[in-house]
Amino acid sequence: MQNVKLLFLIIFFLASIKTNAQQKILLLNGNEIDIKSYVIDDPYITYKKTNDTHNRTRILEKLDVFAVKKEDGTEEIIYTPDSLNFTIEEARNYIRGEQAAKQFYHKPINKWAAGVFGVGTSVLSFYSLPVPMLYSVVVGRFNPKKMQIPDGYDVPYSTTEAYRYGYDKKARNIKIQQSLKWGYIGLGVGLAGLIIYSVTNP
Repeated sequence: MQNVKLLFLIIFFLASIKTNAQQKILLLNGNEIDIKSYVIDDPYITYKKTNDTHNRTRILEKLDVFAVKKEDGTEEIIYTPDSLNFTIEEARNYIRGEQAAKQFYHKPINKWAAGVFGVGTSVLSFYSLPVPMLYSVVVGRFNPKKMQIPDGYDVPYSTTEAYRYGYDKKARNIKIQQSLKWGYIGLGVGLAGLIIYSVTNP
């Protein structure tokens, strides 16, 4: 029985290594795509995603890609310094900053404020439709006052200008997405309330 358990643990360990070692495309926006195969050809990269049921070939512009992480742990750098005016190391720190914001930047007040604003603008009826979009654009213009990351996280990279730039850009995008979503949710709730009120109080 002990031998069976040991064999199971070994198989599980090897499977987890294989999973973690799969190929990935690292994008300049900080996202990663698990892939089975890829082909580089100007100005695109064609690839097939892992676990894609349709097994179709997908396309990315090379300008959107930083590198391909291979199964053996090495990287094939795709990024060229001209695309962001960063050096390769600065671009890497920029991506680290984006990934940190994606993981740690959480401001629930953004959702509540956008939702309340959406409800409030519902009194404008038809004319309120573009308001949450304009609100999200305004909110997205402001950078966070400080980075929301654990003490000592990503040191020394987190002290660089490129890292902060990447963090701020991703945080602004998150605020815009949250404001759009919750602004229109609030607007929908407000309009529904007005309709119900007008029907019940002719």
